[in-house]
Amino acid sequence: MPKVRVVFFASLKESIGLSEYIAEVAMPLSIGELKHQLATELDRGQTLLAKGIQSSIDFEFARDADIVFDTVNEVAFFPPVTGG
Repeated sequence: MPKVRVVFFASLKESIGLSEYIAEVAMPLSIGELKHQLATELDRGQTLLAKGIQSSIDFEFARDADIVFDTVNEVAFFPPVTGG
């Protein structure tokens, strides 16, 4: 099964207890589907289902409907970001 590197930033890193995780996934799948898979695989993965959790695919902002293909190197999740 294909693998993708998943990185957690800021308070998500602390909430989940990991800075990164190598997930085995059936690709292609959406960011939303990946969140749900991680919510069941990781002890504190339910944190990813909270409203406002942001994501990126290979350093490009992504939405829950965006697709993770087998050419993807990294998916990142981070808490909502506000400007200052």
